[in-house]
Amino acid sequence: MAFGALGSTTGDEVKGRHGAALWAALKPAEWPAAAWACIKAQERHLLLYVPMFLIAGNWAYFQLSFEPGVEALLVLAALAAALLLAKRGNVALFLVGIVLLGFCATQFRALMVATPMLRGPTNGVIAGGYVADYENKAGGARELIIAVEEATGIPDGEQPKRIRIYAPGTGSLQIGDYITFEAYLSPLPRPVQPGGFDYGRMLYFQSIGAGGRMIGPPAVEERPVPWRYQYRRIFRGLRQAISSRITAVIPGAVGHLADSMVSGERAGIPAEMNTSLQISGLAHIISISGLHMSMVAGGVFWAVRALLAFIPFFALNFPIKKIAAVAALVVGLFYTLLADSGSATERSYLMIAVMFFAVLIDRPAISLRNLAIAAIIILLVTPEESVGASFQMSFLAVMGLSGFAEWQRQRQTHAPPKQMPLAARLRHKAWHFTVVSALTTLVAGGTSTIAAAYHFDRLSPYSVIANGVTLPVSEALVMPPALVAVLLMPLGLEYYPLKVMELGLALTMKVSDWIATWPGSNLMVAKPHVAGIVLMALGAGLVAAGIGRMRQAGLAVALLGLLATQLSSRPAILIEDRAATVAILTPQGRYTFAQGAKNKFVGSKWLQGNGETVSLDEASSGSGWDCTSGDCFSDLAPLSVAYLREKSGQGLYCPPTEIIIADFPLHHQCREARLVIDRIDVWRSGAQAISFAGSRYILKTARAEQGNRPWAYDSRKGIGTKPRAAEPAPAQ
Repeated sequence: MAFGALGSTTGDEVKGRHGAALWAALKPAEWPAAAWACIKAQERHLLLYVPMFLIAGNWAYFQLSFEPGVEALLVLAALAAALLLAKRGNVALFLVGIVLLGFCATQFRALMVATPMLRGPTNGVIAGGYVADYENKAGGARELIIAVEEATGIPDGEQPKRIRIYAPGTGSLQIGDYITFEAYLSPLPRPVQPGGFDYGRMLYFQSIGAGGRMIGPPAVEERPVPWRYQYRRIFRGLRQAISSRITAVIPGAVGHLADSMVSGERAGIPAEMNTSLQISGLAHIISISGLHMSMVAGGVFWAVRALLAFIPFFALNFPIKKIAAVAALVVGLFYTLLADSGSATERSYLMIAVMFFAVLIDRPAISLRNLAIAAIIILLVTPEESVGASFQMSFLAVMGLSGFAEWQRQRQTHAPPKQMPLAARLRHKAWHFTVVSALTTLVAGGTSTIAAAYHFDRLSPYSVIANGVTLPVSEALVMPPALVAVLLMPLGLEYYPLKVMELGLALTMKVSDWIATWPGSNLMVAKPHVAGIVLMALGAGLVAAGIGRMRQAGLAVALLGLLATQLSSRPAILIEDRAATVAILTPQGRYTFAQGAKNKFVGSKWLQGNGETVSLDEASSGSGWDCTSGDCFSDLAPLSVAYLREKSGQGLYCPPTEIIIADFPLHHQCREARLVIDRIDVWRSGAQAISFAGSRYILKTARAEQGNRPWAYDSRKGIGTKPRAAEPAPAQ
């Protein structure tokens, strides 16, 4: 009887009762009501969610494969206005209106910057226009942005508003100069692989419709400088003067690093220094962004307020905090105009300006509301920023810091009891400062890494340590002396502040070089799936902005995104847009290149996107291809592959392989092969990628992935072309 009582039937009943009790304890019937209550609670932070929904609208526009007409834009804009006015009635409709507003703002921006696109290489172009901007390059060369006023040799309908042109020996040109010149022009670059980063789109939103190289020196004409260039010409001249004073006091690479932090001039920084900073996670110091702006404007705010507080007349009779905020705004604006480093600097100033405006109206300076306001302005005025690495990284970092600051304010004070001995109180404060600094660095680094991993395929595992060690150095020995040096330059007294800055930067580079040698410091990762990155960013946003259980939901979404990042698959075969570079995926998940790979920029991007650290030469010397005959053959893919090279001397023939790739025209030969891709195919369709589902191949092309968008073009034959000159690779 005793054993019978332990039989399977009774046991199953007990197990079932426990399961039912557990399920009942979870109260699943209450889940819908709890979820709805959690969502309703977010209405108190509705402003914080607006940037997220604006970004959704921005991205929706960029994901389209066609360009909506103006009529559709007007209809959507009217619908967005109606939904936004219905906020009081339905928050869900209001947020839908925000998405439509983001979509319409992006398309409107595309219409405002629209420029004709050059569709093929064009030689012997004679053009004239104003120098709108420039970037210094090695050897006295510059990359000029020319606002084209007149041109001959460009087909009708293809003359762009602006061109980006590499110009040797133009170190004396200034913004606003009118020049005439001869040039070789080429279309904007397409993505290096289907679905890759679209450099052409980035340039299109700067009204740039062609690139190229100047032939011979330009002729400068005596014309009045248009007003739109005058202020930039003045500040660029001031910038050059400051650069020369800095590098005269601080010699070598450290001097160029100091120059980049003050004036934004980065051309002189050696490649090895850039690499060290990237690996250690300190590369952000060479781009004038939020860190520099907060140190400069924040330092002025603190100094002015402290100075006025020491004067009883001002401290008792004037709002010295607001006076200091105005001083910080003015100095920050000057720094922005001086650096002139583009959207990153302007965005940083806008964010800091919103903070100090909050001080002027007696609101907390560091808050998620201020970040949301700044982000809304940016996303409405320059919505293309939403798909850029710079905006995403800075927005996520500041979001994390603001959320952390608000969490800190909500906690009880950490001030030690007054009856505690002095030594113990100092230890308590030091420990609290250390913990908060470490957490701040961890939050900023962790949130910005979400975007950095996708755009740069690199993780800096020791960036928290590197930034934690160097941030106090920057706050004490780098940016304050830099600000003092600039203020003393009119008096010729910048020497000693700059020497202090040199010491701080030398210490920073020692830390960077040391950390860059640590095991695993140069951690490249295969490009994560975009859905995973979006979910991780959304989860971080919910954690920062959410109320109550929404924060726990944000953690779950971020974790789901982390898992989804691993869903990416790699194309089995990659073909560059001139068929000069071909790679095939090995069973070990690495790309091996056919011998004779010519495009180092494209090849390095493929390797980087696959998380590989080897050089192109190393990837071209591995197994996987048989190139003994001059042409290359591989059996690594499910279908056999032949890569025919014009320089092999074999001529036009059709090897018995299932896929044939050629860097020259095959003129519709080799019809026995299942897939033929030659020079004409990539000329029309750009870079191509081949994946496999069993023995069935899937072909994707960069041109098809772009869709029918304003920044995409259908290639035409060249006009008076010569062999293509080497051009600097566009910066991402």
